Amino acid sequence: MSVDVSVYAHAALSCYQAHYAQKAQLVQEIAGFYGHAVILTGAAGDVVIKFGWQPGRSAHEIAGLTRLQAHTKLAMPQVLLQQQIVVAGKALELLMLKRLPGIAPWDVAKPWRHPLQTAQQVVDVLLGWHAVTDPRGFELPDGRFATDFLTAFEAWTLPLHQYVQSEASPFTLPQKRAFALLWQERTRLLAPLAGMSSSLVHDDPHAGNFLFDAHSGELLAALDPCDVAFRHREQDIFHLADVAPELNLLETYLQHYAAPEGFAARRWFFSLWDDAKHSRNLAWYDEAWFNAKFANLVSADKCFAEFGGIIACSQGDDCA
Repeated sequence: MSVDVSVYAHAALSCYQAHYAQKAQLVQEIAGFYGHAVILTGAAGDVVIKFGWQPGRSAHEIAGLTRLQAHTKLAMPQVLLQQQIVVAGKALELLMLKRLPGIAPWDVAKPWRHPLQTAQQVVDVLLGWHAVTDPRGFELPDGRFATDFLTAFEAWTLPLHQYVQSEASPFTLPQKRAFALLWQERTRLLAPLAGMSSSLVHDDPHAGNFLFDAHSGELLAALDPCDVAFRHREQDIFHLADVAPELNLLETYLQHYAAPEGFAARRWFFSLWDDAKHSRNLAWYDEAWFNAKFANLVSADKCFAEFGGIIACSQGDDCA
């Protein structure tokens, strides 16, 4: 075996052999944000074995797949095995999934053969999920429900606000001030969404979490849900601009959704809190990344004009 094969590939090959009593061959390794994926092929079937960094993430993924699969005809991963494993002395979660057809958007032949059709296929899947609502309202982190969106948003986001402001967080003082202003402005920003129904959300539906035909670009599968719950659809759709911008996924979605006033700012508002969640979950931080998103919010909402000074301070300018 090549010396370039990682410890994760070795562990995945051993897992496959132990589970199926057959050997497999390595197809590909993918270093992801929440873990490391290994694609294997073998007589017992082709699989993807995921090693997760965050405790409990596999259970969230399994539950999310079950909830979403019930409301789409699109292929989604079938769970074959879930277990704990120690790799290089570190306890990890292992999830074995049946490999789905298709490839990631960045590997599809460019230019896209039918970009408008592909974009509409992705959007149709999301519209199907977002049409699913719950009469109890918006889901809370503990599985209970709130009748109004603001209450649910606060339940999910207050722990993030507390994390960002804590001494242990990696955020600069100017960024902490900026996030504090975000929290203070939540009622105003979310007011236009009052009275709207909840939607079942994937929670990370950028193009990189879909698989496509290598040549035609046809949508073939969806994968990698994050915190699936009944929330507001706008907490899903800001992700659409994150990957494969040439498909104009967000613009296509907005042709079917009359976003209430203020969406241009709420897009970055939700995106910043989402990234704060990823920072908390995995101790991830990128100062320039957050500054760039605050700059986009400044452009979208004049009430955040003072962020311009906050960002300049964070980048080392005179803050006096």
